[in-house]
Amino acid sequence: MSVQATNAPVPQTHSTQEKRLIRVAIITVSDRAYQGIYKDESGPIVAATFPSEQYDVVATKIVPDEIFAISNEIVRCVEMERVDVVVTTGGTGCSMRDVTPEATRNVIQREVVGISEVIRLANREKNPNMILSRGVSGIRNQTLVFNLPGNPENARMALESVLAALPHCIKTMRQQRPMKRPSGQTPVSGQRNSGDGKSRSTTKPRMRP
Repeated sequence: MSVQATNAPVPQTHSTQEKRLIRVAIITVSDRAYQGIYKDESGPIVAATFPSEQYDVVATKIVPDEIFAISNEIVRCVEMERVDVVVTTGGTGCSMRDVTPEATRNVIQREVVGISEVIRLANREKNPNMILSRGVSGIRNQTLVFNLPGNPENARMALESVLAALPHCIKTMRQQRPMKRPSGQTPVSGQRNSGDGKSRSTTKPRMRP
């Protein structure tokens, strides 16, 4: 008996979902590039360093060296663009205007210190100044955020040094499931559940003199 072919869509499996391109946003932090004094070179080089068969650069932005501008753009990329990776380039040095690490630390929820450690050591034999980068790395929601140096060539080398670890990090975050909340109300500090569904205070009453 012949079996007729159907045009029913094939359901997307979990493994298929994991194979989708990794969405990337790139933020260039530079007062002069923001003001149009010179053309941004770091952003395009960073974008070109991501292999196109695995990554999709969906957003690029230039912001000034201001904490709020940097923090707000990172949050926007995470919550509005819904990217998997946010990369900043610039503002990680030791000058008073280099505030990218502070801005990033304001909005990440957990640090991934190994990324920044490797970036600082990338090609340090040829460029000892790489260890002066104060960049930080971390996670906000399910998005990886990390800082690259502002120099175009240093940014490229730094990104290449951590590229191999990014897919595993993204895969791990995609597999996260929200924790189930326990049924009923969780007793607040200083209270215990009596077993009849009512909370009883465990704090002893204060005796009056």
